[in-house]
Amino acid sequence: MCKTGMSDDTGQARALLLDQLMQTRRRQAVLTYRQLLDALPLRVPKMQQLARLLEQLAEQDAQRGWPLRSALVVSQTGSSLPRQGFFQHLCEAGILDMPASEADAKRWHTQELQRIFTFDYPGEG
Repeated sequence: MCKTGMSDDTGQARALLLDQLMQTRRRQAVLTYRQLLDALPLRVPKMQQLARLLEQLAEQDAQRGWPLRSALVVSQTGSSLPRQGFFQHLCEAGILDMPASEADAKRWHTQELQRIFTFDYPGEG
């Protein structure tokens, strides 16, 4: 029999992800992919599952006209930006034009973080 929708594991990981992002947003901070990989109950391959959860959230936020909470997740490398795949997905989904340079990506990211920090997400108690 074919399953539809999210598995219980995926649903639990999504709920925990949303909680982590809410707490991070309230602190006006960012999280690394590594911090989420360590905190969420994801199956192997963990990074692919995390990326998919973040992509789905970005699409849902964009459809609602909300700032993209998935932008709170950044690489632990020196750039402090989301990974290149994040920007590629936003471009493929028609949410964002691909930044022409790292400076453009940083500028967009800084603006998006400010939008996230000041937005009142419905249902965040």
